Amino acid sequence: ALSSGDVEGWLSGFADNAVYIWNNGDSIAGKPAIMEYWKKRRSEVIDSINYVNDIWLALKVNKPQQKVQAPGIWLLSWYMVDVKYKGGKQMKQWIHTDMHFDANDKIDRAIQYIDRAPINAAMKK
Repeated sequence: ALSSGDVEGWLSGFADNAVYIWNNGDSIAGKPAIMEYWKKRRSEVIDSINYVNDIWLALKVNKPQQKVQAPGIWLLSWYMVDVKYKGGKQMKQWIHTDMHFDANDKIDRAIQYIDRAPINAAMKK
C-alpha cells in the first residue's frame, strides 16, 4: 500500500498509539502523526518506492531478556528498497524493520534500521 501511495491503507494495521522509531533515535508518536509524516513524504519527497527480496520472521517473546524489550508478538522484516526521489535521484539499500503487535493485533511499535547516508546523497540538489 505504501508503494502505491495509499498511506491510509498501509496504516490500517497500526494502533492509534503507535510509535515509529528509527535507529538514529528519531521517532514519531501516534497514528495521526505517522500518517502526516508519510503522506508528506510520499507526496513531496518520494516519487516512487518499491520493495523486493523481502524476508519475514514472526516470533513471540515470552520473557524479555532486558527491561527495554516488550513481550508479545513481533514481526521482523528485511527487504531491499528502491526509491526514486522527486528530484530525479534514486537510492537502493537493505532495510530492517521490527514491528510489535498489541493485544488487538495492531502494530504499536515499528523500529526501522536504515542508513541515512544514501538517502541524504539522493536528496542533494
